[in-house]
Amino acid sequence: MKKISIIIFSILLLFSGVVSAQSLETKERTEENRYGIPKRFETGEKQIYRALMTPYIDETLKVYDFTPLLSVEEEQELREDIQNKFSKEDYEVVIVTIPDLDSRSPREYAEDFYDYNHFNPNGILLLISLESRDVYIVTSGYGQILFDQSRTEAMIEKITPSLSSGRYFDAMKLFLNEVESFTEKGPAKAMKSCKIINSYGDYRCKKQVPIFWIVPISFLISFVVTYLCARKYKKILLADDADTYLEKEKLKLGGKIDSFMYSSTSRVRLSTSTSGSGGSHHGSSGASHGGSGGKF
Repeated sequence: MKKISIIIFSILLLFSGVVSAQSLETKERTEENRYGIPKRFETGEKQIYRALMTPYIDETLKVYDFTPLLSVEEEQELREDIQNKFSKEDYEVVIVTIPDLDSRSPREYAEDFYDYNHFNPNGILLLISLESRDVYIVTSGYGQILFDQSRTEAMIEKITPSLSSGRYFDAMKLFLNEVESFTEKGPAKAMKSCKIINSYGDYRCKKQVPIFWIVPISFLISFVVTYLCARKYKKILLADDADTYLEKEKLKLGGKIDSFMYSSTSRVRLSTSTSGSGGSHHGSSGASHGGSGGKF
Protein backbone atom coordinates (compact mmCIF):
# COMPACT_ATOMS: atom_id res chain seq x y z
CA MET A 1 0.00 0.00 0.00
CA LYS A 2 2.85 2.36 0.90
CA LYS A 3 4.59 1.64 -2.42
CA ILE A 4 1.39 2.35 -4.34
CA SER A 5 1.00 5.71 -2.55
CA ILE A 6 4.57 6.65 -3.43
CA ILE A 7 4.01 5.74 -7.10
CA ILE A 8 0.77 7.76 -7.25
CA PHE A 9 2.45 10.76 -5.59
CA SER A 10 5.36 10.54 -8.03
CA ILE A 11 3.00 10.46 -11.01
CA LEU A 12 1.09 13.48 -9.70
CA LEU A 13 4.32 15.38 -9.09
CA LEU A 14 5.57 14.58 -12.57
CA PHE A 15 2.24 15.58 -14.09
CA SER A 16 2.19 18.94 -12.26
CA GLY A 17 5.74 19.57 -13.49
CA VAL A 18 4.77 18.79 -17.09
CA VAL A 19 1.79 21.13 -16.91
CA SER A 20 3.97 23.90 -15.47
CA ALA A 21 6.63 23.41 -18.13
CA GLN A 22 4.07 23.25 -20.93
CA SER A 23 2.72 26.67 -19.94
CA LEU A 24 6.10 28.16 -20.90
CA GLU A 25 5.98 28.05 -24.64
CA THR A 26 8.97 29.74 -26.24
CA LYS A 27 8.95 31.68 -29.48
CA GLU A 28 11.35 31.30 -32.39
CA ARG A 29 14.08 33.86 -32.95
CA THR A 30 14.44 34.68 -36.64
CA GLU A 31 16.04 37.34 -38.79
CA GLU A 32 12.56 38.74 -39.53
CA ASN A 33 11.90 39.49 -35.83
CA ARG A 34 15.49 40.71 -35.18
CA TYR A 35 16.10 37.45 -33.30
CA GLY A 36 13.83 38.80 -30.58
CA ILE A 37 16.35 41.52 -29.72
CA PRO A 38 14.66 44.78 -28.56
CA LYS A 39 15.15 47.73 -30.90
CA ARG A 40 17.17 49.68 -28.34
CA PHE A 41 20.02 47.18 -28.83
CA GLU A 42 22.23 46.50 -31.83
CA THR A 43 22.04 43.20 -33.73
CA GLY A 44 25.72 42.45 -34.06
CA GLU A 45 27.20 38.95 -34.13
CA LYS A 46 27.71 38.88 -30.36
CA GLN A 47 24.15 39.99 -29.64
CA ILE A 48 22.62 37.50 -32.08
CA TYR A 49 24.75 34.64 -30.73
CA ARG A 50 23.75 35.32 -27.12
CA ALA A 51 20.10 35.90 -28.04
CA LEU A 52 19.92 32.52 -29.80
CA MET A 53 21.19 30.92 -26.57
CA THR A 54 18.37 32.55 -24.58
CA PRO A 55 14.71 31.45 -24.38
CA TYR A 56 12.38 33.84 -26.22
CA ILE A 57 9.31 34.07 -24.04
CA ASP A 58 6.02 35.90 -23.47
CA GLU A 59 7.17 38.88 -21.40
CA THR A 60 3.76 39.27 -19.73
CA LEU A 61 4.05 36.06 -17.66
CA LYS A 62 6.77 37.38 -15.29
CA VAL A 63 7.42 33.91 -13.75
CA TYR A 64 9.35 31.34 -15.84
CA ASP A 65 9.81 28.01 -14.09
CA PHE A 66 11.87 26.00 -16.61
CA THR A 67 13.20 23.51 -14.03
CA PRO A 68 10.35 23.16 -12.82
CA LEU A 69 10.39 23.82 -9.08
CA LEU A 70 6.83 25.08 -8.65
CA SER A 71 3.38 23.62 -8.85
CA VAL A 72 0.91 25.22 -11.22
CA GLU A 73 -0.86 26.81 -8.24
CA GLU A 74 2.36 28.27 -6.83
CA GLU A 75 3.38 29.64 -10.20
CA GLN A 76 0.00 31.31 -10.60
CA GLU A 77 0.11 32.76 -7.08
CA LEU A 78 3.48 34.37 -7.77
CA ARG A 79 2.18 35.91 -10.99
CA GLU A 80 -0.82 37.31 -9.15
CA ASP A 81 1.46 38.74 -6.44
CA ILE A 82 3.59 40.50 -9.05
CA GLN A 83 0.49 41.86 -10.75
CA ASN A 84 -1.07 43.10 -7.51
CA LYS A 85 2.09 44.60 -6.02
CA PHE A 86 3.95 46.02 -9.00
CA SER A 87 1.59 46.60 -11.93
CA LYS A 88 1.54 50.35 -11.19
CA GLU A 89 5.33 50.61 -10.96
CA ASP A 90 7.44 51.65 -13.93
CA TYR A 91 9.70 48.61 -13.72
CA GLU A 92 9.52 44.85 -14.20
CA VAL A 93 9.80 42.13 -11.57
CA VAL A 94 10.79 38.77 -13.09
CA ILE A 95 11.50 35.31 -11.63
CA VAL A 96 13.34 32.61 -13.63
CA THR A 97 14.35 29.05 -12.72
CA ILE A 98 16.58 26.99 -15.03
CA PRO A 99 18.11 23.49 -14.91
CA ASP A 100 21.61 24.73 -15.90
CA LEU A 101 23.44 27.86 -17.02
CA ASP A 102 24.24 26.69 -20.57
CA SER A 103 27.96 27.55 -20.32
CA ARG A 104 27.33 31.06 -18.96
CA SER A 105 27.87 32.58 -15.54
CA PRO A 106 24.76 33.28 -13.42
CA ARG A 107 25.19 37.00 -14.05
CA GLU A 108 25.50 36.55 -17.82
CA TYR A 109 22.45 34.28 -18.03
CA ALA A 110 20.32 36.64 -15.93
CA GLU A 111 21.38 39.67 -17.99
CA ASP A 112 20.80 37.90 -21.30
CA PHE A 113 17.37 36.67 -20.25
CA TYR A 114 16.34 40.18 -19.28
CA ASP A 115 17.89 42.00 -22.24
CA TYR A 116 16.92 39.63 -25.05
CA ASN A 117 13.26 39.56 -24.15
CA HIS A 118 10.94 42.53 -24.36
CA PHE A 119 10.84 43.58 -20.74
CA ASN A 120 10.69 47.15 -19.49
CA PRO A 121 14.24 48.63 -19.61
CA ASN A 122 13.85 49.21 -15.85
CA GLY A 123 13.58 46.16 -13.66
CA ILE A 124 14.84 43.41 -11.39
CA LEU A 125 15.17 39.67 -12.09
CA LEU A 126 15.71 36.72 -9.75
CA LEU A 127 17.50 33.73 -11.33
CA ILE A 128 17.74 30.29 -9.71
CA SER A 129 19.96 27.66 -11.36
CA LEU A 130 19.28 24.25 -9.83
CA GLU A 131 22.23 22.21 -11.13
CA SER A 132 24.95 24.68 -10.10
CA ARG A 133 23.04 25.83 -6.99
CA ASP A 134 23.43 29.45 -8.03
CA VAL A 135 21.13 32.33 -7.19
CA TYR A 136 21.55 35.73 -8.82
CA ILE A 137 19.62 39.01 -8.79
CA VAL A 138 20.22 41.33 -11.75
CA THR A 139 18.98 44.92 -11.96
CA SER A 140 18.44 47.01 -15.07
CA GLY A 141 17.88 50.72 -15.71
CA TYR A 142 16.14 52.41 -12.79
CA GLY A 143 16.31 49.07 -10.99
CA GLN A 144 20.02 49.77 -10.43
CA ILE A 145 19.11 52.93 -8.52
CA LEU A 146 16.18 51.57 -6.53
CA PHE A 147 17.83 48.22 -5.79
CA ASP A 148 21.49 49.10 -5.38
CA GLN A 149 24.17 46.54 -4.50
CA SER A 150 23.63 46.74 -0.75
CA ARG A 151 19.95 45.94 -1.28
CA THR A 152 20.47 43.07 -3.72
CA GLU A 153 23.02 41.59 -1.32
CA ALA A 154 20.47 41.87 1.49
CA MET A 155 17.88 40.07 -0.68
CA ILE A 156 20.29 37.23 -1.48
CA GLU A 157 21.07 36.83 2.21
CA LYS A 158 17.35 36.84 3.04
CA ILE A 159 16.27 34.13 0.58
CA THR A 160 19.30 31.79 0.64
CA PRO A 161 18.25 29.78 3.75
CA SER A 162 14.91 28.92 2.10
CA LEU A 163 16.63 27.93 -1.14
CA SER A 164 19.15 25.76 0.72
CA SER A 165 16.34 23.84 2.40
CA GLY A 166 14.46 23.33 -0.87
CA ARG A 167 11.66 25.79 -0.05
CA TYR A 168 11.84 27.51 -3.43
CA PHE A 169 8.34 28.95 -3.38
CA ASP A 170 8.95 30.50 0.05
CA ALA A 171 12.20 32.02 -1.21
CA MET A 172 10.42 33.61 -4.17
CA LYS A 173 7.71 35.02 -1.89
CA LEU A 174 10.41 36.50 0.34
CA PHE A 175 12.05 38.03 -2.71
CA LEU A 176 8.81 39.74 -3.74
CA ASN A 177 8.27 41.01 -0.20
CA GLU A 178 11.78 42.50 -0.15
CA VAL A 179 11.24 44.18 -3.53
CA GLU A 180 7.98 45.66 -2.26
CA SER A 181 9.61 46.88 0.96
CA PHE A 182 12.49 48.62 -0.82
CA THR A 183 10.06 50.14 -3.32
CA GLU A 184 8.09 51.74 -0.49
CA LYS A 185 11.31 53.16 0.99
CA GLY A 186 12.48 54.62 -2.30
CA PRO A 187 16.15 54.81 -3.36
CA ALA A 188 18.80 54.64 -0.66
CA LYS A 189 20.32 57.96 0.44
CA ALA A 190 23.44 57.45 -1.65
CA MET A 191 21.35 56.89 -4.80
CA LYS A 192 18.70 59.62 -4.44
CA SER A 193 20.56 62.04 -6.75
CA CYS A 194 21.08 59.43 -9.51
CA LYS A 195 19.28 59.64 -12.85
CA ILE A 196 19.11 57.37 -15.92
CA ILE A 197 20.81 59.14 -18.84
CA ASN A 198 20.31 56.87 -21.87
CA SER A 199 18.40 53.90 -23.30
CA TYR A 200 21.11 51.49 -22.16
CA GLY A 201 20.34 52.22 -18.52
CA ASP A 202 23.54 54.08 -17.67
CA TYR A 203 23.01 56.45 -14.77
CA ARG A 204 24.70 59.54 -13.38
CA CYS A 205 24.74 60.82 -9.82
CA LYS A 206 25.24 64.40 -8.69
CA LYS A 207 28.33 64.90 -6.58
CA GLN A 208 27.25 65.30 -3.00
CA VAL A 209 28.90 67.85 -0.69
CA PRO A 210 29.21 66.42 2.84
CA ILE A 211 27.36 69.23 4.65
CA PHE A 212 28.36 68.03 8.11
CA TRP A 213 31.98 68.98 7.28
CA ILE A 214 31.22 72.56 6.21
CA VAL A 215 30.79 74.09 9.71
CA PRO A 216 33.91 72.57 11.36
CA ILE A 217 36.10 73.31 8.32
CA SER A 218 34.86 76.91 8.15
CA PHE A 219 35.49 77.35 11.87
CA LEU A 220 39.01 75.91 11.55
CA ILE A 221 39.91 78.19 8.63
CA SER A 222 38.58 81.24 10.47
CA PHE A 223 40.54 80.32 13.59
CA VAL A 224 43.82 79.87 11.67
CA VAL A 225 43.42 83.16 9.76
CA THR A 226 42.58 85.07 12.94
CA TYR A 227 45.48 83.53 14.84
CA LEU A 228 48.02 84.38 12.10
CA CYS A 229 46.79 87.97 11.84
CA ALA A 230 46.91 88.47 15.60
CA ARG A 231 50.40 86.99 15.71
CA LYS A 232 51.61 89.31 12.93
CA TYR A 233 50.35 92.50 14.59
CA LYS A 234 50.75 91.61 18.26
CA LYS A 235 53.16 94.60 18.85
CA ILE A 236 50.45 97.16 18.21
CA LEU A 237 49.42 98.63 21.58
CA LEU A 238 46.53 100.81 22.57
CA ALA A 239 47.57 104.54 22.88
CA ASP A 240 45.96 107.28 24.93
CA ASP A 241 46.20 109.99 22.24
CA ALA A 242 47.10 110.50 18.60
CA ASP A 243 50.52 112.08 19.35
CA THR A 244 51.92 108.65 20.01
CA TYR A 245 51.66 107.82 16.31
CA LEU A 246 53.09 111.10 15.00
CA GLU A 247 56.65 111.73 13.84
CA LYS A 248 56.56 115.47 14.25
CA GLU A 249 59.84 116.13 12.42
CA LYS A 250 58.48 114.51 9.26
CA LEU A 251 54.98 115.85 9.51
CA LYS A 252 53.89 117.77 6.43
CA LEU A 253 50.42 119.18 6.26
CA GLY A 254 48.50 119.31 3.03
CA GLY A 255 49.34 115.81 1.84
CA LYS A 256 46.95 112.82 1.87
CA ILE A 257 47.93 109.21 2.02
CA ASP A 258 45.58 106.25 2.36
CA SER A 259 47.46 103.30 3.76
CA PHE A 260 45.93 99.85 4.32
CA MET A 261 47.51 97.61 6.92
CA TYR A 262 46.56 94.46 5.01
CA SER A 263 43.84 92.94 2.86
CA SER A 264 42.40 89.45 2.68
CA THR A 265 40.13 87.95 0.04
CA SER A 266 38.61 84.49 0.09
CA ARG A 267 36.80 82.79 -2.79
CA VAL A 268 34.54 79.76 -2.89
CA ARG A 269 33.85 78.02 -6.18
CA LEU A 270 30.33 76.68 -6.56
CA SER A 271 30.50 73.40 -8.46
CA THR A 272 27.65 71.84 -10.44
CA SER A 273 29.73 69.01 -11.84
CA THR A 274 28.48 65.43 -11.74
CA SER A 275 30.23 62.19 -11.17
CA GLY A 276 30.64 59.38 -13.67
CA SER A 277 27.80 57.36 -15.11
CA GLY A 278 27.09 53.69 -15.49
CA GLY A 279 26.14 50.61 -13.56
CA SER A 280 28.59 48.11 -12.15
CA HIS A 281 29.04 46.50 -15.59
CA HIS A 282 27.53 46.14 -19.07
CA GLY A 283 25.98 42.99 -20.48
CA SER A 284 26.51 41.46 -23.92
CA SER A 285 23.71 43.67 -25.26
CA GLY A 286 25.48 46.81 -24.08
CA ALA A 287 22.93 47.49 -21.33
CA SER A 288 24.05 48.61 -17.89
CA HIS A 289 23.35 46.24 -15.00
CA GLY A 290 23.87 45.86 -11.28
CA GLY A 291 23.22 42.93 -9.01
CA SER A 292 24.49 40.31 -6.58
CA GLY A 293 24.61 36.54 -6.36
CA GLY A 294 25.65 33.53 -4.35
CA LYS A 295 25.34 29.79 -3.78
CA PHE A 296 22.62 27.91 -1.91
